[in-house]
Amino acid sequence: MVQLSFGISGSKAIGDYIELAGLAEGYGFHTLSIFDDLMFKPAWPILYVVAQQTQRIRVGPSVSNPYLIHPAILAEQAALLDEISGGRAYLGIGRGAFLDLVQVTPEKPIAGVREAVEIARQLWRGEKRVYDGKVFQLSADAHLHWQPLRNEIPVMIGTWGPRMCRMAGAIANEVKAGAMWSAEYGQFMWTHIAEGARAAGRNPAEVGLVFGPLTSVSTDRQQAKAFARRTLAFYLPYLSPMTDHLGIGPEEVAYAQAAAARGDFEAAISQRVLDHFALYGAPHDIIEQIERMAAETHVTRIEFGMPHGPDGSVEALHLLGKQVVPHFAKS
Repeated sequence: MVQLSFGISGSKAIGDYIELAGLAEGYGFHTLSIFDDLMFKPAWPILYVVAQQTQRIRVGPSVSNPYLIHPAILAEQAALLDEISGGRAYLGIGRGAFLDLVQVTPEKPIAGVREAVEIARQLWRGEKRVYDGKVFQLSADAHLHWQPLRNEIPVMIGTWGPRMCRMAGAIANEVKAGAMWSAEYGQFMWTHIAEGARAAGRNPAEVGLVFGPLTSVSTDRQQAKAFARRTLAFYLPYLSPMTDHLGIGPEEVAYAQAAAARGDFEAAISQRVLDHFALYGAPHDIIEQIERMAAETHVTRIEFGMPHGPDGSVEALHLLGKQVVPHFAKS
């Protein structure tokens, strides 16, 4: 059975997160994620608040990166969130996005993300030893000065790239592709995840595959579609290597940017491009698209991402919670 989760960006008032978290838990969503994107509100303080306001729903960042926050601090934050939530936390980690805004270039990103996960697990387990990685280091004196609630917190690695997928298949509990709704690319990712898992002596079935499409749901299908187009026009330039693999070249991306700049979003985002990255429509459309994706790929969890819908996140959550979640709870 595919799990359903809800992802929220760091651009809302704190009261909105509390309201959305309560609704998501009440409707039976599996996970509530806060996106940890640069120049938005930081995810961790929001997660601490929503963890205190909920009882059952899993919570975590989707995703933090070790180049702005050292892996040891990420380990501390995840352990604290796990304690506050009573064992409901996960750590989402990736190479980071929009780092060009602060002139940061991820050094050896595949090694860096792997080392960040290894450091976090070393600290959660209370192991006191030198960690000497290619990117990150710990001295033998580095250890948590409290006993974490759990010494194994689930780790989700966010990526689109095949090499990172292979590495994630070897060590992660889940792998997430954000802003992605392509069965073709999902299976491409899974091939590399499974390869990495087998090389590490793991059963690929141990690794969850998460799709986090741009989501726009409304009772008015056309409004939902138009709203999805506007959002994708902004994100499209940042979606390589998916765009390259799917045959969306630099010229098409540049054309989309130019069309969006003049407000022509229908010209900016073709139907083909929209369907690769966005999940949109009325609730029955959402159900049909999820069922088709689940039948064609190894996806285990869907995370409904921004913008949620033309009528706002609360209304979108009500539509998904009342009509979509119950459908999959029965299946």
